[in-house]
Amino acid sequence: MKKYFNKVISNIRLDLNLNELIRGTAFVFIFRLLGVFSGYILSYIITQYFGDEVLGIYSICFTLLSLGVVFSRIGLDEALVKVIPQLNFHRKGAQANEAYLKSSALVFILSLIVSLFLYKSSFFFAQWFDNPLLKKPIEIIALAISPFALIKLNAEMLRGMKKIRAYSYLQSGSLFLVMSVFIIVWISFSNFSIDIPFYALLFSCVIICLFSYSLVHKYIQITFRRKESLRRLLKISFPMMLTSSMFLVLSWTDNILLGRFLSEDQVGIYFVAFKLALIISLSLFAVNSAVAPKFSELSSDIEKSSLKKLAIQSVKLNLATSLPIFILLMISTEYLLSLYGDSFLFAKRCVYILAIGQLYNSLSGSVLNFLNMTGFEKLVSKIIFSAAILNIILNYFLIPQFDISEGWFGIEGAAISSTICLIYWNSLGLYFVNKYHGIFMFPHLSLFKNK
Repeated sequence: MKKYFNKVISNIRLDLNLNELIRGTAFVFIFRLLGVFSGYILSYIITQYFGDEVLGIYSICFTLLSLGVVFSRIGLDEALVKVIPQLNFHRKGAQANEAYLKSSALVFILSLIVSLFLYKSSFFFAQWFDNPLLKKPIEIIALAISPFALIKLNAEMLRGMKKIRAYSYLQSGSLFLVMSVFIIVWISFSNFSIDIPFYALLFSCVIICLFSYSLVHKYIQITFRRKESLRRLLKISFPMMLTSSMFLVLSWTDNILLGRFLSEDQVGIYFVAFKLALIISLSLFAVNSAVAPKFSELSSDIEKSSLKKLAIQSVKLNLATSLPIFILLMISTEYLLSLYGDSFLFAKRCVYILAIGQLYNSLSGSVLNFLNMTGFEKLVSKIIFSAAILNIILNYFLIPQFDISEGWFGIEGAAISSTICLIYWNSLGLYFVNKYHGIFMFPHLSLFKNK
């Protein structure tokens, strides 16, 4: 056993791509795990101090904020992840820096427009969700769109530069942690208000945004010796924007339609169940963070063998990390839900359903990232668009149907919709990666044979 272990370590050290993948993945995984823990703490604080309904309102508002941020970035953040490694690989650092500066300016302008639109639409959304309490929180989070969009852009710029540690600092966990501190301090020294979590979100976005710029400017030099075409960036970014927006629709349609059909307290309970199931995909997120720039860097015909090898290595890494987490979650679901209160226990079956979808998502690996970084952005956008439409249809029919069915709950209809769509788009991703690259990115026996 010791001999085998030493051989594995030796192979990792000799394989520079694998070495870089594991080191980057490990660091992101640790920070993502801390981030998930921070998210649970934030949900717990909101639930204990403000109740299930405010947690549901927060979930809806964070969904609207995320949608606003996607349309503000128009895919430029993901375009940078693809373009920056290629430019740096060919020693065109000046063009890489200018691509970032132009993207940053455009995202800032667009985010102001989207922010104004959401602010002016707050009354409409409050009416649509049939909850007048939503108006003020939506107005507050509308102001957070610009800083949040710039945080995301700066994070992806750092990822494109393969500064994975700096990238890890800018994940949602940092935001949730700062928010938790804000809420506790605010409650201790000020009058109680249900708007506190939303002001905490706004102020935390501003603080993390300033921090993100300090990180980026450690690694770039402002030069204009060579022009990088914004048109080229936009050509890459628009298919990725469609992918990002539809991916967000996939992720948050259940919250939006739950808020439409059910009470806000049930939205809050589903929000916690979804976050618990999402822990299974922690490793996938970590692997994607480290591997996407490498996919872009190795996408040339010359590096095809290295690209295939790295894809297979990412599959093995996903399997080794996600399966144990899935088993652990299945064992501890009831206990974890009980920490939030007895009213959350009825979501146990919901967590099980969501966990199956997240396990399949994780085992399918980085299929869409692989396609995105190897020139198939338009195909990915079509896959995600069809999955988003399917998700809306399923949620629209299954949530009210399950809500009136004996022995079932509306949130379980949302969970089934989410799981079906995860399996759907991952299966399509697996098919097209195999079709165009000859790689089956799902755990199978031949994957582990010595070659």
